[in-house]
Amino acid sequence: MAETGKLSHEARLAGPGARSRAHGRESIWNLPNQLTIARLLLSVVFFVLLGLETHGAFVIGQVKPVLNISIAVFVLAVVTDFLDGYLARKWELTSTFGRIADPFADKIVVCGGFVMLIGVSPDLVEPWFAVVIIFREFLVSGLRSFLESRGVAFGAALGGKLKMIAQSITIPLVIFYEANLAGIASDSSWSSVAVAFYWVAVGFLALTLVLTAASSVGYVHRAIKLIREDLSSRQGRG
Repeated sequence: MAETGKLSHEARLAGPGARSRAHGRESIWNLPNQLTIARLLLSVVFFVLLGLETHGAFVIGQVKPVLNISIAVFVLAVVTDFLDGYLARKWELTSTFGRIADPFADKIVVCGGFVMLIGVSPDLVEPWFAVVIIFREFLVSGLRSFLESRGVAFGAALGGKLKMIAQSITIPLVIFYEANLAGIASDSSWSSVAVAFYWVAVGFLALTLVLTAASSVGYVHRAIKLIREDLSSRQGRG
């Protein structure tokens, strides 16, 4: 009994992850997973707001408030993405659900965001841009699923993280431009600000495209290397 009490006390001190392991179970409804679910729900709200805008803009002066609200929702979703990863690492809270749902939620928010931007800001985001983003996500997810099914780890690389950061900045930038600056007349005193912000948005779109392509090449190269190593090791054991 004393030993059991000691383990329970140590588990309490170590945090939620240790407590789950002490009880011999995998915690599914832990805080990081709850944040992941919250991000999925926020993505629905985000898409609804953008959908409302594409079906009839509500304008106050030259500002589109619905789009500004959608920016706040998107930023909150990005914050939950940072928090669930941070807490999962800090508390060692891992689960099969989390490993599947977390990247799924990220892809829903980002891919869906770029698809919706085609209607919100057609001058900046064309359909082919969203296709490139979605193709890259399917490609990397397919490679990861194949390799991990063979017991080969295929975690996120630096290029993928940089790509995600660029995408998370680009989407709200484009929406902010469309919500507050796109309707400014050329003879307005704010026209120079609008033009400058337009080119900033274009620059981030270009950066996102470059990082998306570069990370794709990096993942494919790493996947080919890992597949060759796995085949060699299997042949060696055979």
